[in-house]
Amino acid sequence: MIQLVTFDLDNTLWETESVVVAAEQALMRWLEKNAPAFAQKLDADARMALRNEVLATQPELRHRVTPLRIAVLELGLRKAGYSAEQASELAAKGFTVFLDARHKLEYFPHMEIVLELLSRQYQLASISNGNADVRRLGLDRFFKIIVSADDVGLSKPDPAPFLTALEAAGVEPAQALHIGDHPGDDIQGALDVGMHTLWFNPQGKAWPQQPRPHGEVRCLSEIPPWLNRYVKYARA
Repeated sequence: MIQLVTFDLDNTLWETESVVVAAEQALMRWLEKNAPAFAQKLDADARMALRNEVLATQPELRHRVTPLRIAVLELGLRKAGYSAEQASELAAKGFTVFLDARHKLEYFPHMEIVLELLSRQYQLASISNGNADVRRLGLDRFFKIIVSADDVGLSKPDPAPFLTALEAAGVEPAQALHIGDHPGDDIQGALDVGMHTLWFNPQGKAWPQQPRPHGEVRCLSEIPPWLNRYVKYARA
């Protein structure tokens, strides 16, 4: 029945918000040293406004977090007085600083053993709206299919990322299970294409909408036994 298991990454395999905050702080420290006019001429409100300004002229970047972040940084640098060439070079280098810090992650408990166990029985795919790279983390030893909104150009809950993973695996939606933390992006998005769904809900929140996922777990270690029970039940 289930041949493919797909995973969201951010806030499903690791906590993300504090990591992104730390990465942004690392970037600002780098900019203060290497592009001081950026911090001097653009206060926090001005920096916040950059994203909307970029999207007003390049709406196609809305679903592509990496080129969007680089474009925002480049625009800010130009507004701070740097030439187009300087801004482009500084934005590229600054983004590298951000991305290095973005990958300083702490996995949720049991993540690697769970992926190891599942990879012995199923094809595994990652489907992410973010720019954490499982190859950079060495997790491509588990995930043979890697789908990101940056590459697809559309983000969950749009069907495109899910369908891309299904096509790469050569399976039908009814043969796939998606696991994620977000009720809309992950669960509703996967349900809309006909996949089975498992909600990762470590905080024990109430399910906010209909339809419901096929299952719910609060710890990654619960996934293999839940999946074994679910497959047996579905076959009965």
